[in-house]
Amino acid sequence: MSPRLIAISFASSGIARGLVANGLSYFLLIYYSQVLGLDPSLAGLAMMIAMVFDAISDPLIGAWSDRIRSHWGRRHPFLFASIVPISVIYFFLWDTPELSQSGLFIYLLSLTIMLRLSLTLHIVPYTALLPEITSDYEDRTRLMSLVTTGSYFAGTALAVLMYAYWLVDAPGEEPGSGILRKSGYIDANFVAACIVFLCLSISAFGTFKRVRPLAINDSQKPTGSIARKIGIFFNEAKETVNDRNFVVMALSGLAGAMAMGTYASLWAYVQNYFWGFRSEQMSVMLISFLFAAVLAFVLIPLVSKGREKKPLLICLSLALVVFSTGPVLLSLNGWFPSRGSSTLFYAMIGFGMVEASLTIMTTSISGSMIADIVDARAVVTHRREEGLLLSVLSFIGKVSGGAGVMTGGFLLAYINFPAETTAGDLPDQVVTQLGWLYAIVLSAFHLISIWALSFYRLTRAQHAKNISILTTE
Repeated sequence: MSPRLIAISFASSGIARGLVANGLSYFLLIYYSQVLGLDPSLAGLAMMIAMVFDAISDPLIGAWSDRIRSHWGRRHPFLFASIVPISVIYFFLWDTPELSQSGLFIYLLSLTIMLRLSLTLHIVPYTALLPEITSDYEDRTRLMSLVTTGSYFAGTALAVLMYAYWLVDAPGEEPGSGILRKSGYIDANFVAACIVFLCLSISAFGTFKRVRPLAINDSQKPTGSIARKIGIFFNEAKETVNDRNFVVMALSGLAGAMAMGTYASLWAYVQNYFWGFRSEQMSVMLISFLFAAVLAFVLIPLVSKGREKKPLLICLSLALVVFSTGPVLLSLNGWFPSRGSSTLFYAMIGFGMVEASLTIMTTSISGSMIADIVDARAVVTHRREEGLLLSVLSFIGKVSGGAGVMTGGFLLAYINFPAETTAGDLPDQVVTQLGWLYAIVLSAFHLISIWALSFYRLTRAQHAKNISILTTE
């Protein structure tokens, strides 16, 4: 297999995910609530209901991809089937017809459910390829960093163009008024949908027939009646996920994704309404974040080489809490550069770059740790169930969008955030409430994630022992 082609394929998967996640996390709430006029709590409710379908579909698709037998392999039938639906549904999520509140809610709910189910067909099987492609402790982190870096870089690049071109403030308009332009969202996400189609195709064909032989011959397809097969599936699934390290990473990942989803859904609100930045300033800030993606990609192999993943992840996560909520808390207490000053703008660029780098590194390390759990469970169960276990990554990633938008929507509804308003017209009391809720909720989610990590027990030495056992069977 060509390492370069594998790297390009994983990066392409990340780019496609990043473009879709960028739209769902950063722009969907503000588009439906501020531009289309949907009540933000209804937008949050739609995302919450879609998450219920995710909770069901992710492990089912994962387990199905573990057991399917075809001349295309276990994962690629799903990868090929997801290419067109993701691209088409994503575009129509933005190109909305004129609808009432209830009609718009049903439209958002229906398309979000279909999009997330389609994403499951790609993300779960593709992530399950990671332990099949490499068993190396550090190489897994490198491949996950390609997915994460590609995702962040592509999503950020699109956001830069959104604020610099499609949503830029027109001359003479109020600062931030460009974010209310419906045509900008439609045009931008048509381009995004085309790129998503291309990248999903590259990621699927680039890994086709390039999976290494499994350490355990996976012949676990049950026989007998349908009822017996279902019973065997649930018993095996219960046994597989009944693992301390798996539960720890699932809880930590869910809390961390809730934090990042809340951050993403409220980012435009905080930058525009709390800090008072104009669209062109937000675009410049996002350009600087592109360098953060490159920096993270360079730093990951350096900081992870020879180190245990758990303590490294905890340290990086603590730093992320400081850099993501620190400026807001300092500003609320009058200890940060004043709003409208150039010092504030440059300070936020610096904080944002560090924060972005830390986000990419923590996400990459978390994914690598879950891949290690797959081999640990294979030693115990003698089954290869990458799809079932790694479906947690798909669920966590989509929680980042769904639960984050839901939380952001409820917070905005709680403080009675007005629709179709510019930063200059927003009451100071609402600005202050936005800042406090943002910082407190974000910090709480991050700290819960870090607390859960303290119970993780799988070490580098144990992983090496697991690989040795599997390769001799």
